[in-house]
Amino acid sequence: MNHISFKKLYNPQYDLLSINDKEELLSQIGKIYNLELLCFDEFDAFGKSTYTAIYRSYDGIDFVFVPGDTVRLGLNFDNKKLQDIFDKESLMDLAYVFLDGYEDEIYSEEDILTKISEALADEAIISNIEKYLTHNFTQEGEFIIHPLLVQKTYSETCWIPISDEELIQNKEWQNMIKKAEIKGLSEVMVHNTVCLYKTDDSNWCGKYYEVTTFKKLLQNIKDNGYSLPTQREWEYLSGKGCRTIFPWGNNIDFSMNLKHMEWMDNDGEYTLEKENFFGLIIGDDPYCREIVYDNEGFSYKGGDGGRNICGGLGVVWGYFPVSPYFKDKDLSIGDYINGGYDFFRRIIRIDDSVKLKEDI
Repeated sequence: MNHISFKKLYNPQYDLLSINDKEELLSQIGKIYNLELLCFDEFDAFGKSTYTAIYRSYDGIDFVFVPGDTVRLGLNFDNKKLQDIFDKESLMDLAYVFLDGYEDEIYSEEDILTKISEALADEAIISNIEKYLTHNFTQEGEFIIHPLLVQKTYSETCWIPISDEELIQNKEWQNMIKKAEIKGLSEVMVHNTVCLYKTDDSNWCGKYYEVTTFKKLLQNIKDNGYSLPTQREWEYLSGKGCRTIFPWGNNIDFSMNLKHMEWMDNDGEYTLEKENFFGLIIGDDPYCREIVYDNEGFSYKGGDGGRNICGGLGVVWGYFPVSPYFKDKDLSIGDYINGGYDFFRRIIRIDDSVKLKEDI
C-alpha cells in the first residue's frame, strides 16, 4: 500500500492541497487518533487563515488540527526606535504611567498632553520602555513546529464539577443557593472552596476547589494520552509566526472591546473572544495565563494574572502579556497551581510514524 508523505501535514505543502485533499487527509488523521470528526471549517483572523477539521475525543474534548511549519518566533527589538514600533496613540498610553501624579484631578487634558510629550522626550523613560520590551519578550529565532491536534479552548485548573445529586443533597450549598436567589444573584463563590452558579437555562450547577500541583496536572494529562504545549508551540498557536507584538500588529486598536477595559464603553462581545486563524480560542485576557511545559520546567503564556492591569498601567502595558511572545522572566513558579488564573490546553503531537494512505 502506498502512503502519503508526512510532509503534507506541514505548510506550505498543506496549504497547497485542494479542499477535497485536505478533507481526506483530515479524515484519516481523525481515524488514526480515534477522534470523532465533527466538521471541516476555514478559520480566518488577522489576515491569516487555515482550512482544518474539528474533532471530539472519547472524553468529550474538542480538538483542532494545526499544520506544522517552519516559522520565525520571538521578537528582536535591538536598534529599533519606539516611534518605529508604535503609533502615536500607543506611545502616549505607554508614557502616561510615567507622569507624576497623573491621576490628580487638577491636571487638565492640555496639561496631561504636555507632560506626555515631555515624557516621550525623556531618554530615561524611553530607556525603561525599551528595557522592558527586550527583557520580557522571547528571543527571535527559527523553529520547526510539528503538526498538532490542539484543544480548541482552554480548561480551568483546580475546579472540580459537582454532580447534580451531590449539589441537591448538600444542605449548606442549597442554603447558599436560596440566599443567592433572594438577592437576585446568579453566582456565589467561597474563595478557593466552592462556586455555585446559574446556567443559561436557569439551573444551578457547582464546582469545588481542589489544591493541585503543576506536576500532578501534567501527570494527569499524560495519563489520558495528551501533552502540554511548549512555549514555542504556544507562540505558534497564538500568533502563527506573526512578526509583531500582537497577531494583529504592534499597536492596540482603541476601538476594540477589551476585557477588563469596560471604561472604553464598547458594546457587544469582546473583540478578541473568538476563534483565531487556527480555529482556537486563545484567552487574549491578561488574567488568563496558560500553563506550558518545556524540558526546563513549567511557565506561563498569554497573561500575567492581571498584574499590569491591577497595577494601573493602562491598556497597552496591561495587554502586553497577551502577546504570543511575552514572557515574564522575573516570575518564579512554585509547586502549586493558582486555580483563579492558571489554565491549560491539551495537545496531541502527531507522530511522523503515522501511515497516511495515498488516496490524494
